[in-house]
Amino acid sequence: MEKNLKTGKIIAFIRKTKHLKLKEMTGGSFSESQLAKFEKGETGITVGKLFTVLENSNVYLDEFQNLYNEYEQSDEYNYRHNLTIAYAQKNVEKIKEIYDFWKEKCQQKPDNKFYKINKTVVKINLAMAQNSKIFKEDTAFLMKYLESVSEWGRYEIWIFGNCLRYFDDNALEYYGMQILGKTNYYHSIHINQQIIIRTFLNLIDTWLRRENLIQAFKYINHLEEIGISIDFFYEKILFEYHRAHYKVLQKQNGAIEKMKKHAQTLADYGFPLEAKALFEEIEKL
Repeated sequence: MEKNLKTGKIIAFIRKTKHLKLKEMTGGSFSESQLAKFEKGETGITVGKLFTVLENSNVYLDEFQNLYNEYEQSDEYNYRHNLTIAYAQKNVEKIKEIYDFWKEKCQQKPDNKFYKINKTVVKINLAMAQNSKIFKEDTAFLMKYLESVSEWGRYEIWIFGNCLRYFDDNALEYYGMQILGKTNYYHSIHINQQIIIRTFLNLIDTWLRRENLIQAFKYINHLEEIGISIDFFYEKILFEYHRAHYKVLQKQNGAIEKMKKHAQTLADYGFPLEAKALFEEIEKL
């Protein structure tokens, strides 16, 4: 009922901002009174009817999704977003806080497999931030889930993108090719596009750490082909940083200085902690 209320309010918002009548929204497919009650959260409507309302309002599904997300982000979404920032900044304390959140969720609902998956993802991110080892059963658990899903969505890409550094070479090659084949599909939705780009950046970073230039170049070349919009400023600069790292491994003169330049660009444009983590990586090269 709570979700009906939230969705109903968004539909009411769309109707009022577009100055549409209930009749125009339903298109005669179902009663106006049912839509009115739905807007008030008093009843629900089928998915088919919701699609009809959006179509008659000339609102695309991704636009509705954005409205839904901006209206009130879920705890799960916020914690995933915060995890991305915390790991980029190597903020161990924040990652531990996120881990405790999912640990508590698992204790509350031990049969919820998605809570367990989320906890495992955070656990692996914590290990990466601390440069510590992880349990093989954790990666095995995630890989088993990924194998069970025949058509990956945003959630599965998020899992893979956050944990791929601990996958072996064969798994990285296999899953990486799976994502390459779906790029056009994910590229059409803004938030999915960002997740895909970050996943490719993580793949590039991981292959560079393993000094596998052939695999790294494959994803560098792919990102060059699809392009990174200026809307994704952080990702765009990070891509240039990784390209410079690739050139370092090729023993090209001046490549280290380029890495430092890109790290400094992030610092200058509001990402000081992320830049600090990159400078620390450069010192280890």
